[in-house]
This record gives sequence, structure tokens and C-alpha cells, in this order.
Amino acid sequence: MKKLSSVLLLIAGLCCLPHLSHAETITQEEFLDQLKQLHPLFERERMTSQIEKEERSSFLGAEDWNLLSSISFSHEEPSIAVAAPERTDAFSVNGGVERAFWGTGGRLSASFSSTRASLKIDPLWGFPDSFYENRLAVSYAHPLMRNKNGFLDRLQYNLKRFDIDFSDVQALENMEGFLASSADKFLDWILLTEQKTIASDRLRLAEEELARTKKKRRAHLVDQIDVIRAEDAVRIGKQSQMLVESQWKSLQAELAVLSQNDELYNVSPQFNLYQEVELVSLEEAITQLKTESRIITAINIRLRQLRLARRGFHETSKPNLSLLAQFNTKNLDESFGKSLAMDKPDALIGLQFSVPLEKRTSRHQVAKTDLQISQLQKQLDEITLELSSALTHLHIQIKELEDVLKLNQEQIESAKQKTQEELKLYNQGRGDLTFVIQSRDNEENAKLTYAQNSIFYHKLLLQYRALMDELLPSTDKAQE
Repeated sequence: MKKLSSVLLLIAGLCCLPHLSHAETITQEEFLDQLKQLHPLFERERMTSQIEKEERSSFLGAEDWNLLSSISFSHEEPSIAVAAPERTDAFSVNGGVERAFWGTGGRLSASFSSTRASLKIDPLWGFPDSFYENRLAVSYAHPLMRNKNGFLDRLQYNLKRFDIDFSDVQALENMEGFLASSADKFLDWILLTEQKTIASDRLRLAEEELARTKKKRRAHLVDQIDVIRAEDAVRIGKQSQMLVESQWKSLQAELAVLSQNDELYNVSPQFNLYQEVELVSLEEAITQLKTESRIITAINIRLRQLRLARRGFHETSKPNLSLLAQFNTKNLDESFGKSLAMDKPDALIGLQFSVPLEKRTSRHQVAKTDLQISQLQKQLDEITLELSSALTHLHIQIKELEDVLKLNQEQIESAKQKTQEELKLYNQGRGDLTFVIQSRDNEENAKLTYAQNSIFYHKLLLQYRALMDELLPSTDKAQE
């Protein structure tokens, strides 16, 4: 049911994409979905696996039927024509097929040859001066030790399967890295949006205070210096607002170009900045990381590939013992038609044996592969430790930052109360406008600090999700 719900939500999201120009906001998930659909990186990464698949399929050509043919003419005059023709002219046509069978490792070949020969020979020998010879031959070789069941024939094809799996994992890792970088920029856009809101609120309060101060000045309740201070506060507020607005627009344009979507110029980002996320325990996260991490999966793929290659090197060290079977049938006659009868059979069955005595090539290849396997296992241990260390760092930092965010909330509330008290004292004529302005600046700074820490919190969560391969799960092929 969860998978079905996810599919329905995805379809609903995709249906909404063409109407973004009529919307006011865009979520981070919608932005990342656009990237997965439109950015060329995703199609490029998918092509890597397709290239590996095509290369693997090319190995199947070794099992194709091969058609063989030849035409030849020969002229022979022996040095001494004793009981032999003085001259022989022959014209031959040959054709056949051969094929390797991966299921058995066997080799089958069949051929047909037709020859017409003209002889210059003493008639006393009673041999015709011209004749036709036709021959049909079939042979089969079956391995009994080396390449039994076609193991070596299929080896390169089977090894290529690991390259395909590795390229799939690597492509997902590259795509997720790009999504993490893009999501990080989207969070920067969120922070600038929050800064815009804070700056606008601060400017609005400064303008209201300026209006009140001018009114008090007309009533001779305050000095002119308070009006000047209030005007400075408005100017500073406008400067802050304009600066944040320019940064906001430039980042909006960057994201619009990145996602190839001009409609992004008409929307604002939507994100629950101050929402905290519940994480699984650190022990559970580490266990999940060790079993599901794509980086660890990629190394395990290479380990399985090396173990299969080692079996191949070991296989080449075995003796080459093959069962041979041949059958020929032929006929020779002065008449071409009668020569086609081919009723004179020959048959052969036997064993063929060869073995490298020192086996130096295969022995050193096996030793080299054993070292590579050991090296890769050490690398696996090393990367597992690094990933676990990074995950521990992120998990603890995220949990500790949650306490900091609670203190930020308390600081904002305290700053608000202080501003109210300073304003009360100022309105009673017992305070100074400088303290009111300073208090409001402190309140704005507290809000900015809370927003910055919240963004930092969500960026840590983003790193956590990328480390756990949650931004682009392996079951998600980037919406292929």
C-alpha cells in the first residue's frame, strides 16, 4: 500500500508540473523532481549502464554460427613423375559452418567440398584423366576438463554483468550527489526567503516607529535627535531588505537555469524551515548503512567479480582434455552426378590432451587476484569505518542542534519581551529611542540566528539522507 501511495503521489506531482506558472510556491521535492526529468546529467548517467549492456551483448557473437567458404585452383607438376601424374590441375569449391556451444563448451563444424581434377598420366596406369570428388565432413570437440560446460567461453560475458551492476550503482551515486548539491542550493533559497521576511518586518516596524517619533516631535514630546535616529533605522532596514532581495533573485535565477524551467521565476520556495525530524537510533542507522550503502554495495560487486575472475584463471591451469569425433563421407568418380553419392564413409573418435607443465601464467594470475581481493576487502573495512564515523558525527550533531534550536526560540521570546519593555519605558519618557532600536535589532538578529541554525539543521539532515542513500533510493531510476 505504501508503494502504491508513493506512485499515486508521484503521478499527481507530475501532473501539476505544467501548471507551476499558476502556483505561488514550489516545494523542494517538486524542484528535485523537475531536475530528475529535465537535467541532462540523469540521461547521461543512465547511458553508462546501457553502454555496458551493449558491450556485454557483443560477447554473444562468440556463439554465432560462422559461415566459411573458399574457391581455389591448383596446378602441380612433380619433380619426378613415378607412378604419379605428370601434371595435375584441380579446381575446388569449399563451404561450411562452425559454432561454439557455451552450454557445453563444445565446437561443431560441418563442411562440404567439391573438386574437379584434370590429370596428365600414363594410360597404362588405368587412372582416369579427369574426375570429380565430393566430400562431406562433420566434426565435434567436447571439453572434459578445461572449459567444461563452457565456463571459459562464458567467462567474459559473465564478468561484464558486474560492470553493468557497478555502473548502475555508480550512476545512482552520481545522480544523488547532484540532487544533494541542488537541494543544498534550494535550502539557501529558503534561508534568503526567511531573511526577506525578517528584513521586511524590521523595516515595517522602523517605519512605524519613525511615524510615531515624528508625531511626538510635532507635539514637542521628543528631541530632533530621536527623529534622526528613527530615520537612520529606516535607511538601514531598506539597505538590508534590498541586499537580501538581490541575493534572493540571483539564486532564483540560478535555480531556474539549473532546472531549465522559466516558470521558477514566478514562484517562491515552500519549506517548513522550523520543523524537526525524528531520526532512528544511531545503532540502527549504522546497521542499515552497513547493509544498504551503495558505496559498500559497489565494493562487494567488485569483490564478486574478482572471485569469478579467479575461478577463470584457475580453470586455465587445468589440462585440456577433449573428446574428438569426426565423420566424413566422400566419393570420387568421372561423372559429377555419381560423385555426389558420397557413399564411402570415414569415422574417427579419440581423445586430445595438452597441459602447461609449469602453469606460470595461471599461477601468477591467481596470486595477483588473491592480493587484489585482500586489498579490496581492506578497502571495504576502511570505507565502512569512514561511513560509520561520518554517520555518527552527523547523527550526534543533528541531535545536539535540536537543543540549540530550542534555545534560539527562548532567545527570540526574550528579545521580544525586552523590546516591549524598552518601548514602554520610552513611551513613558523614561527611556531612550536608541535602546528601543537596539532591542529591535537584537530581536531581528535572534530571528536570523534561529533561521540560520534551522537551515544548518536541515543541511545536516540533507547530508544524513545522502549518506543513507535516501535522496535517490536504488528502486528509483530517476523516473525512467
